Amino acid sequence: MFRKRFIITVGDSRVGKSTISRLLLELYNRHELNVRVYYHGQRPGDLSNKLSAYEQLGFNIKHLGFNRGDSDILLNELEMFSEIDLVLTDMPGQNLLDFFRFNSEVYFTDNLESLGYRPTFIHPISNRRDCVKYLQSLYDFFGNRVDYIVVKNQYFGEYFDFYDNSQVRENIESLKGVELILPHIGDNIYQDLEDTHLPYSLAVTSDSDIQLLYRSVAYNWMENFCDVIVKDSVIPLYLGLKRDRAELQPQELRF
Repeated sequence: MFRKRFIITVGDSRVGKSTISRLLLELYNRHELNVRVYYHGQRPGDLSNKLSAYEQLGFNIKHLGFNRGDSDILLNELEMFSEIDLVLTDMPGQNLLDFFRFNSEVYFTDNLESLGYRPTFIHPISNRRDCVKYLQSLYDFFGNRVDYIVVKNQYFGEYFDFYDNSQVRENIESLKGVELILPHIGDNIYQDLEDTHLPYSLAVTSDSDIQLLYRSVAYNWMENFCDVIVKDSVIPLYLGLKRDRAELQPQELRF
């Protein structure tokens, strides 16, 4: 059978997780995929939920708490609705220990596997050492039960020495983890995108209040990032744009 993907944007605080999630939603919208979207922080409608703007493109953004009740609802939906292509959830950086506890208590990744879903962690990093420690914690806890995409966010510069020289990079590469570059975009341009409270694809149209030059730069930034993804041989599989065949044995959900 073909394996589906459960994508989780993870990472230390303020490294670009929500930016990555929004770019992925742009990509999924282009491919007309049936995506379930969740947010682990404040509930939808709160200004801190940066995915809410994508309801304008037809995505239904739901809150997902780290508790058995929310887990049961989610797993039931995934089991009932076979037309779902993939799931994307955005996890605030401070929730890592809660996520570990949640996974241990409700066997979350085990239950995803039983339903034919393989988790992918997409982890933006800055040039701080804390990002390497965060990634190491993920690797130590989940190991080869998930796939990894590390995004070098060039907003923070072009050099990532702490990560490039780390043991966790070697470990992730040994598990066929991949790296991706998010190119730098000017501070003023990015802030103008944020201030529109629109999906990126709407913020770069002529109806937007952003000046023409900034719209052009933002459009090319978005297009270049998406092009790199779709042209890669592995990343489209990890992000659910393509399906990989897996020998999955029927299993019962664990509660």
